[in-house]
Amino acid sequence: MTDTLNVVFPRKLLKEFITLYKNLPCLWDKNCNTYKMKVKRHEAVTKLTQLVQTYDHAATRVHVLRKIESLRACVRREFKKVQDSRATAANDDEVYTPHLWYYELFSFMFHDDTNETSFSKNKHRPSPVPTLADSEGEDDDRPFEPSIEPYSTPEYSVTSNMIDVPESSSTKRFSTLEDDKNKRHCTEVEDEYDAIGINVAAKLRNLPDNMRILAEKLINDVLFQAQTNGLTNATAITTPDPFK
Repeated sequence: MTDTLNVVFPRKLLKEFITLYKNLPCLWDKNCNTYKMKVKRHEAVTKLTQLVQTYDHAATRVHVLRKIESLRACVRREFKKVQDSRATAANDDEVYTPHLWYYELFSFMFHDDTNETSFSKNKHRPSPVPTLADSEGEDDDRPFEPSIEPYSTPEYSVTSNMIDVPESSSTKRFSTLEDDKNKRHCTEVEDEYDAIGINVAAKLRNLPDNMRILAEKLINDVLFQAQTNGLTNATAITTPDPFK
């Protein structure tokens, strides 16, 4: 059964996913008439789930909602870098260039009707990511309460009286680890080999330390044999009988 963290989104699917998401404004446009209608939002998430299931039949609404949060978090992070660099850049050449290939596909989240050429000049802010609670249930008269705050102005503004404080080595290490984690989090799966890597990594994480070390050694041994044309149909892993 597919793990909740292990549904693969190859590039082809991701393009279709983002395009369909764009065509479901009730999930992201707070000005949409159906934005506060839970039934409509539920139906929208169902459509996205059905799309993903054409690639992985075990995909669920949870996978879809987590993927939306992941994509938006990655795009938001890149958007913030663009805004921060624009505030200090002397010219356009010094402005940060986003590295996510799907960044522009999400341009509808930031553009308004009067400017469709650049993220940075747009004042339209995307709505919160729908959660399981938001996407389920019936409409009611209670005020709509998003679970994740939309992009706020302070997050993208520059503080004039900010004081530079040297980072400690531990803080730098933590930042590096977070950056590496975010890069992995935002990297799309290119093909089935990436999917295999994700699957193996997920299984290794759940192994005891001693078993993980042995498993990694055996995997590397098999790859070495394959690279040197040493594998055959008769190749197998055997454990010697200690009583012989």
